[in-house]
Amino acid sequence: MPQEVKILVIDDEPSVLESFKMILKIKDYIVEVFPDGASAIDSLKKGVYDMAFVDLRLPVMDGLEVLKKVKEVDPDIEVVIVTAYATEASHANAITLGALEYLRKPFLMEEIYELVDRGLRRRRSKGIKREGPPEPPPPIH
Repeated sequence: MPQEVKILVIDDEPSVLESFKMILKIKDYIVEVFPDGASAIDSLKKGVYDMAFVDLRLPVMDGLEVLKKVKEVDPDIEVVIVTAYATEASHANAITLGALEYLRKPFLMEEIYELVDRGLRRRRSKGIKREGPPEPPPPIH
């Protein structure tokens, strides 16, 4: 049996969270949704996810800041920034900070599936196996 795929979705719009849940559960992915970056990062610290879809415009902490913090907790997670307010600057920043891709709203189901496939292939090519909560980084002396 193939390993379960766990996906984190962060968006402050309940309808977007529901759309992601419906789309991703069709493929039997385990999906956890959060309305803000802080609660999602807390969950990430307790468990391991394969991918994250992060809205660019979030209350308190924007998507790029969430991306940075997510990568600090788990550098191997594949992150897709999702936005209805695309700019070249935010796209470039997202990619520079380690995002797999930058997805514009409204999106199609097929785009989501293609991004998940791409993210999982990228993880496999790096030889990453999901085993448990990520180890905290060693202290800096």
